[in-house]
Amino acid sequence: MKAVEVFISGRVQAVGFRAFTRRNAVMLGVRGYVENLDDGRVHAVFEGEDHQVEKMLELIWHGPRFSEVREVKVKPTDRAGHTGFDVR
Repeated sequence: MKAVEVFISGRVQAVGFRAFTRRNAVMLGVRGYVENLDDGRVHAVFEGEDHQVEKMLELIWHGPRFSEVREVKVKPTDRAGHTGFDVR
């Protein structure tokens, strides 16, 4: 099992980024959450099997159609035992 905290920068708010992230997380079986930050970034926590989390990290670099991801910062975090994937 793997858990990471992710900060995504670029044009990532008001482009459907959170819905995109949730849809892909549910499809892959990744647990956690995604939320907008006041500074314009998106913050997410992904928990799951290594290959599930790695695929999520790959997908968020592409984002939804009108997004433009410029930077993705990833740091390991402790698993919190999320049971689903929430948009906050």
